[in-house]
Amino acid sequence: MSEKLFSYLKSQSRNKIVFIKQDVLDLEEIDLGKKLSNQIKSVSSDKKISMKFLMIMDELFNSSFSSNSDYGKYLAIKNIGVLFEPELKIDFYQFLNKYSSSNILFVKWEGQIEKGILYFLTKEKGKKIDIKNLSHIII
Repeated sequence: MSEKLFSYLKSQSRNKIVFIKQDVLDLEEIDLGKKLSNQIKSVSSDKKISMKFLMIMDELFNSSFSSNSDYGKYLAIKNIGVLFEPELKIDFYQFLNKYSSSNILFVKWEGQIEKGILYFLTKEKGKKIDIKNLSHIII
């Protein structure tokens, strides 16, 4: 674990979000695309799809926390494109806030990050999320 990451994880902050640009070998990551796509199919025709999806996601995440000696209790996710599906109406900022307030949240980020702004996919054509008010680090 890098000294920068170790120092960040030991800091006292409201949120602990680690955006990963490359694989970290000792993380047990959840592939959201694989895990949630089948679940979405079961509720896709439901008028309350966004509410039901949030319940499915909560159930998955609450049962998927991992722990190790370096990081403590954490949740690590990758392949997160499903969270940006318009019909699901996920507020990604609130999502990050919720799942990083009491544990470490590792997010494999395949988009761009610049000055506290996340760009899902690309800066030019992607979704823009302002995360300046959330404590985070990029490794």
